[in-house]
Amino acid sequence: MSLLQQAARRHQRGFSLVEILVGMAVGFVVTIIIYQVISTYEGIKRSTTSGADTQQNGIFSLSTIERDVRAAGWGLPTATVMPCATYLTYYSTGAASGAVPNFPNTPVRITDGGTAAGASDSITMLWGTSIRSNVRNVLLQNVTANPPGTPAANLQPTSNVGMSSVGGFVWLTDDANNCALTRITASVTNPASTTSVILSHDSGTGTATAPVYNPPAAFMTANGWPATYTSNPRIFDVGALTQRTYSVVGGSLISRDFFSSMTEAELANNVVGLKAQYGISAAGSQVVNNWVSATGTWATPSMDDFKRIKAVRIAVVVRSPLKERIKSGNTACDTTTAAPASWSGGPALDLSNDADWRCYRYRSFETVVPVRNVLWANYS
Repeated sequence: MSLLQQAARRHQRGFSLVEILVGMAVGFVVTIIIYQVISTYEGIKRSTTSGADTQQNGIFSLSTIERDVRAAGWGLPTATVMPCATYLTYYSTGAASGAVPNFPNTPVRITDGGTAAGASDSITMLWGTSIRSNVRNVLLQNVTANPPGTPAANLQPTSNVGMSSVGGFVWLTDDANNCALTRITASVTNPASTTSVILSHDSGTGTATAPVYNPPAAFMTANGWPATYTSNPRIFDVGALTQRTYSVVGGSLISRDFFSSMTEAELANNVVGLKAQYGISAAGSQVVNNWVSATGTWATPSMDDFKRIKAVRIAVVVRSPLKERIKSGNTACDTTTAAPASWSGGPALDLSNDADWRCYRYRSFETVVPVRNVLWANYS
């Protein structure tokens, strides 16, 4: 074999074992570095995406509740023109019936959820659509309300000006100050007064998506509804009513509207807490000088006390949708070590009902909303 052939043969040899091992070691180190970079990036991506989802849920939840608090009280008669001693309401879905659940009889009502683990407050707002809700419409005749569905039970207002259409609500009351919420089922011209109408409010059986709100005679008798309205009977038109309650159930913000459908609607997930307080003023003032929870006398405030409520403070606590990994060397999550607070100096949420609550990040969204329709009504 010539020297030239031997040289060519040496150039055709493969890698030696040492060279292969060195190459594998270098490749392994590069792989580890790439994995660490990807892992770090994925962690940042998880945190960024989780934070964006948390902010979106929190802002949406708070703005939705705030919008309804601002609407609360619109289209409702004030206590000055309709001083009710008793509020009488009814609903029927066909499967269930009774007084309208959680009827607030005031524009805003907070229900304190207590201090148990996982407990949250709920808040209910009430408003109507009538622009003449404070205008009393005297009836042309005394009303024999029980039994309903008879000519004597129909309502004959002195004027049909500003009256809502069929399906709207009116308050029926007299000088005894028993206020019965009544839904109009029919409206025809009054032959005895062509500028007025005769309003029917027949009872019936509703469904889960279309409840009825006029009670049958048996319910009225069993629950002490007045059988007649004879001392200056009158009605106040409130139009279409909205009574919406917000609460936290199973980690989601839930709403229920009792005058359109009794079904619950999920608005946002990963909401773990809702807290609310009344901002109250001294009697005769419009300046908030104290914040109180809906406990004690403020659980069911009297009308005089309710006139002192000028604002509502609301906090929605939202958690990240992704559970954080346990750090290397730890045996338990420590992403969050202290229970999230509702607002600065406010009550903290006890989340100990969830064994993994420390594995999530939390953020509180808080605002103060004036009950402006009460202010416009010159409540003092």
